[in-house]
Amino acid sequence: MYLEVADLVASEDGSAINVCVGNAILAGIAAGDAICLAAVGERYAGPDHAAAADFLGEVDRDLGRQLHALVGLKPAAHYGDRLLRPTARDLALRRAKALVEAARTRTL
Repeated sequence: MYLEVADLVASEDGSAINVCVGNAILAGIAAGDAICLAAVGERYAGPDHAAAADFLGEVDRDLGRQLHALVGLKPAAHYGDRLLRPTARDLALRRAKALVEAARTRTL
């Protein structure tokens, strides 16, 4: 659902970029949790999203890197005092889509 919301505002500029990136990040985090649950039966449950990316990296190194890139955008997207650029939106969408697709293939 988060990725669907991100896609809905992906063509908008201004503050919609932060909304898009924020939802892409949430999609990536949820996908990472699903991947870990499918692979090892548990997920990271603490407040540190970088640690969640590290945990995912133990399951799949590349996907862990994808999630790290996403959660690196979280402070600016969710709490920032500036608008993100379209390049951040494109990066976030690309990484979130890769994580969501990996979750779909690993949990079906």
